Amino acid sequence: MMCNLQINGKAISAFPSTSILQAANKLGITIPTMCYMEGLPHSTSCMICVVEDINTGKLLPSCSAHVEEGMCIETDNARVREFRKDTLDLLLSEHIGDCQAPCQRVCPAFMNIPLMIRQIQQKDWPGAIRTVKKDIALPAVLGRICPAPCENGCNRRHHDEAVSICLLKRIVADIDLQQVEPFKPDGAADSGHRVAIVGAGPAGLSAAYYLAQSGHRCTLFDKHEQPGGNLCYAIPQDRLAKAVLDAEIAQIVLLGIELRMEHELGRHFQLSELRNEFDALVLATGDIDAACYATTELQSTARGLKVDRQTFATNVTGVFAGGSLVSPSQMAVRAVGHGRTIAYSVDQYLKKQAIIGRPTRFSSLMGRLQDGEIEQFLQDASMSSRLAPTDGVETGFTEEEAVREAQRCLHCDCRKQESCKLRLYSDEYRAEQNRFKTGSRKAFERHVQHDLVIFEPGKCIKCGLCVEIAAAAGEKLGLTFINRGFDVRIAIPFNEALQRGLEKVAAECAAACPTAAISLRNQEETV
Repeated sequence: MMCNLQINGKAISAFPSTSILQAANKLGITIPTMCYMEGLPHSTSCMICVVEDINTGKLLPSCSAHVEEGMCIETDNARVREFRKDTLDLLLSEHIGDCQAPCQRVCPAFMNIPLMIRQIQQKDWPGAIRTVKKDIALPAVLGRICPAPCENGCNRRHHDEAVSICLLKRIVADIDLQQVEPFKPDGAADSGHRVAIVGAGPAGLSAAYYLAQSGHRCTLFDKHEQPGGNLCYAIPQDRLAKAVLDAEIAQIVLLGIELRMEHELGRHFQLSELRNEFDALVLATGDIDAACYATTELQSTARGLKVDRQTFATNVTGVFAGGSLVSPSQMAVRAVGHGRTIAYSVDQYLKKQAIIGRPTRFSSLMGRLQDGEIEQFLQDASMSSRLAPTDGVETGFTEEEAVREAQRCLHCDCRKQESCKLRLYSDEYRAEQNRFKTGSRKAFERHVQHDLVIFEPGKCIKCGLCVEIAAAAGEKLGLTFINRGFDVRIAIPFNEALQRGLEKVAAECAAACPTAAISLRNQEETV
């Protein structure tokens, strides 16, 4: 006999053997899961799939609870969301691993450095330049002049010296510029919006590069004869060859950006004119001339124009500002990062979305490395010392040298940054990693003996999917639960190596793992 029930106000009839999760799926209602996989026994371990039966007031695990006559289920009310957040907070309290590597976290442009380095290791130069230019519009320039704050965050420093990240970024960009057709990003259709950018230095060029990709027509105004700002007029040729700067600017202009050089703010045009002519305005002039802003409503401080530091929006609607104009700094990479964030904000403004600037995500932080942990990271890295270019820093790495230096990377990031369910749901439910933490954390472990996968037990949520997959495939050893209660963990029986435990279905286990406890070692996400 069929059971009649309601889920989120929608009526459905289902056999009594049907789980609430399966019934919801038939209605097109998505319930979050981490330990569930169709066709495998359910373990009801993660509890992220709870729903509320309004009739009884009970919270039920939808993956294992069966439908009953007259049920009235709600899958996403305040009580359910609070319970899911509690669940995530508990899981995160013992999660050992960083979503982003320290080098990426301290990069002013937030570039995905570990991904670029893995692509260099595989000599995937087209992939590497795509990764770099997702966040940095002038990588060949920065590869020559950047003081490399990212290298200060590199965990390799705890062993010998940081990976030479800046020079690796440089060769990726240099190789691209040498191509007959350098990398050109895909662009959206013309939005019909026009953006004025005052200042053709690193912040203005970066903002224009990314706004153009979003389909907005950009016009760059600058008082100088040539674009580039201080990159062109304040840096000596022996540090930054003009040919390199010109080549990278040409790739930016190629996206359809109009240059109006020798147009000085306050002399050839006023801000009020630009506001009338354009849909949004970006100020990146590098310095502030009080006379230019005296007749506007823009607010300034002793350090420059006053902006929201998250969005770089000024107090005037539709006007954004960045670079040295708002934060005096000699680091071009910081200005480039400002330009990237401004592009997010302006795009959101033009699309009438909430202006939040660069989207932020939940990011797990492992914290300072403990004694013995650097050795866990070093297992899969080259033990060579930091490599110096044979022909000197001015010349940079050869391709062979770049690959060798890239092999020193410890790959401290998560291999499933985009698809990790724990991170995705932590974002959605605003989870707090430190809410239930007590005392010192457990030590980080990394098992690298397997040819296909890496196993990091501290990221495991004990969902049991890998255990079931291995058992169903008839693995001789497989994986199993060790210990009981709070000390339970997943491991290879008899302390055998991972290679022995997963001889058949390592890739399948990596694909099913809801975190990156098991991840493919030489394959990047396609999400």
